[in-house]
Amino acid sequence: MKTLAIISQKGGSGKTTLAVHMAVCAIRQGFHTAIIDIDPQGSAYDWYLSREEQNELNAVQAQVGQLAALLKQAKTGGADVVIIDTAPHSDSAAAVAAQLADFILMPCRPSRFDLKAIGSTAAIARLAKTPAAAVINAAPRGKLSDEAKEALRQQGINVLEPVLQQRAAYTHAVIDGRSVHEYEPEGKAAEEIDELFACLKLMMKL
Repeated sequence: MKTLAIISQKGGSGKTTLAVHMAVCAIRQGFHTAIIDIDPQGSAYDWYLSREEQNELNAVQAQVGQLAALLKQAKTGGADVVIIDTAPHSDSAAAVAAQLADFILMPCRPSRFDLKAIGSTAAIARLAKTPAAAVINAAPRGKLSDEAKEALRQQGINVLEPVLQQRAAYTHAVIDGRSVHEYEPEGKAAEEIDELFACLKLMMKL
């Protein structure tokens, strides 16, 4: 079993969006997948409850103190991939998730504020000694995503090549508990999620 923690200390970076789309992508590729939502807002778990067809996906809302036990339970239950959705502005919870994960994904919008804020998230990953990488999320068209990648690399942060563009499909899909693969399977958003998941599979040795 491999555990992916999606961590960002800045709100609005797109953690939950990535968590739910990654989860469905993993299921479609044959991985038994679970989401553990430790964000008190519970958005990922709420999305799960709104799904008409929950397939093999399992999800639970939990407090960070339950995380270690839930991961053991998931492993015993035969999960291949567990995705932890975390809250922003919670150093202690993020630190626990980082320590328990096999890999940390750090979503970052290509904006000045996000690029400056990601340093604290990267520091949590370094202290946990867990492999981590940033992904540019909700990027507008143009050169901004390339400039953001370069800015992150200058901070010594590993950046994945796939970029998630700002697309309406990401918003429309989750309204009724779907992912972009279920909403628009041949669309650009689904293609981006496939590219990101392929990259994560290599990083996590899935």
